[in-house]
Amino acid sequence: MSLLGENMLKWSLAQLYKNGRKPFEFEDTIDFSDRIKNIDDILDMTEVSVKGTCTHILDDRYEFEMNLSCIMTLECARTLEPVLYPINLDVVEVFDTYQDGEDDETILIEKSTIDLTDVIWENVYLEKPMRVFK
Repeated sequence: MSLLGENMLKWSLAQLYKNGRKPFEFEDTIDFSDRIKNIDDILDMTEVSVKGTCTHILDDRYEFEMNLSCIMTLECARTLEPVLYPINLDVVEVFDTYQDGEDDETILIEKSTIDLTDVIWENVYLEKPMRVFK
């Protein structure tokens, strides 16, 4: 499936329509080094490996099942020494051009493009523990 630009985790709705109802697999890595610059307790982070499947559910609704993995280097709360913290999680996110209500966990497609970058960052960042100890 052809993709938008360099980012292999971004698709226009037109590209997804062309694919029809066939699920497709995707795989890429993404570098969040720019996002961790202002986070004091994240010393480093490997690129996040992303593997997943996109399924066209109905109309403009798409489900992305993903496995995200990386290693964060965090600061020990006691000694301030580096601690390697592996992250490996499975995530399911649903995108649609319409949301049913406030409780709907569907991610709204605003510009006729689905970009997984922010969703991946949010899921990985939420896995970071408040404190780690060596």
